[in-house]
Amino acid sequence: MISSSATDKTTWRMILLSIWVSFAVFIASFDQSYAGVVLIMPSFRSAFGHCPSPDECTLSTLQQSMISITLLFQGLGSATTGLLGYWVGRKTTIQFACVLCSIGAAGMLGTSGSFLHYMVCKCISGVGIGQLLASSMVYGSECVVASKRGLLLGVFNIGLALGTVLAAAVCAGSATLKPDDDWQWKTPIACQIPLAVILGLGTMMFPESPRWLLLRKERERARDSFAAFKSLDPQSLEVTAQLDDVQRHLDLEASLSATTSWVEIYRGLDLRRTAISAMTLVGLSITGVQFISQYAALFLSGVGIDNPYLINAIVGLCIFAGALIGPHALEYGGRRFSLLLGYTLMAACMLILASVSTGLGPSDPTAKNVVVVFLCLWAFAFGGFVGSGAWLSSAEMHSVRLRTYGQANTTSLYEIGSFGAAFWTPYMLNPEYGNMGANVGYFYFGVTIAVLALTYLFVPETARLTLEQIDDLFIRGERAWKTSLKQNAAIAAAPGLDPGMVERQQ
Repeated sequence: MISSSATDKTTWRMILLSIWVSFAVFIASFDQSYAGVVLIMPSFRSAFGHCPSPDECTLSTLQQSMISITLLFQGLGSATTGLLGYWVGRKTTIQFACVLCSIGAAGMLGTSGSFLHYMVCKCISGVGIGQLLASSMVYGSECVVASKRGLLLGVFNIGLALGTVLAAAVCAGSATLKPDDDWQWKTPIACQIPLAVILGLGTMMFPESPRWLLLRKERERARDSFAAFKSLDPQSLEVTAQLDDVQRHLDLEASLSATTSWVEIYRGLDLRRTAISAMTLVGLSITGVQFISQYAALFLSGVGIDNPYLINAIVGLCIFAGALIGPHALEYGGRRFSLLLGYTLMAACMLILASVSTGLGPSDPTAKNVVVVFLCLWAFAFGGFVGSGAWLSSAEMHSVRLRTYGQANTTSLYEIGSFGAAFWTPYMLNPEYGNMGANVGYFYFGVTIAVLALTYLFVPETARLTLEQIDDLFIRGERAWKTSLKQNAAIAAAPGLDPGMVERQQ
């Protein structure tokens, strides 16, 4: 019998892959974060807005909301990842996405004066961003051992946080340029090109996903890939045992359906898995992340906060600070613990932020300080518990055979939810429409509480389980609130043990 320690050894290649996966989402986060900040830059408003006088240029609320249309194209990119990922593999999909991101960024640099041209190029880049989000987590989750998947892929969240921080820092720096200098808004866009090139070329360091190779019936290449990630001899008993285990689950799934088609994610047992994965990421998209990442600077400027660029950068740093504890929370607390605790803290922050502003008045200095403090606390809770927890949990929900299609579907729905949140936010904040100011906290409090309840009821604990053991969990039909990290650890320690017996012993 092969020991679990032999098959679950974490190697330097797995660690490096986790870092590289986080670099993919770093680029995506960077793109989403700068898009809202440039809206308040004088040079951007001069280039694309209405200017009744040279020193007074404004963007319409519709223009501010149209930035969110790129999220629909990110959804399109995510949807195409299902086909690309199935036919050409995880690595090639990431590299193709990098090409689109570079083309879109280069096009935006030459669009001064034409908002339509800017949006077209932004949408091209958006397709690439969507592909990066959908493919990178799938690639990482299929190549990292189960015992450390939460810890290593928690680095994914650090990548998300770093993208937000760097975008805020770059925008704060470029904002110091002269108001009539187009490089004030072009600088963050130009940064995307070298980042995408580095990611695309660096992906060549790693083998293709061994599970994808088995799905394509390339057993010997899958053997070499498993061996490379595990730093073992390709002919070793450990690698052969891993191959046989994955193949057994693929054969089992294949026996339940004659073909592997994207429509299967909406049928039978896979429909439940698809719905839970989608709910996890859609919940993430509508509980405030678009408000904070894209429109925090606009919101802070509207409620009278001095130097919104600086405060926006501080909020980004708080997300990053939280992200540093995220991998440990995911691995040692579990996915459900991270999500439930994170949403509880986020809801409390939004409620306090809005309540104090209502009680003292939005112009009160204390109320302004409370807004800043609880935005920062919200950012820390999001970065530490929800950001990576939602992305990792959603990727783990799908079956091995349908993971590419399932996660592409889930990410596209996330982008649609993000579009809605990003589109309605300027109208909620604009004085001519919603004029909600800090009262927007009441709205996000209610939404977060609803997502918290759905997470408790439907998202199972998947930490410590292999992807194949997660398949077994869904086949058994266990209720989400009855799953636990303790039970999963017992199953992982004794793979042949009956899960029902584990539950009875507890």
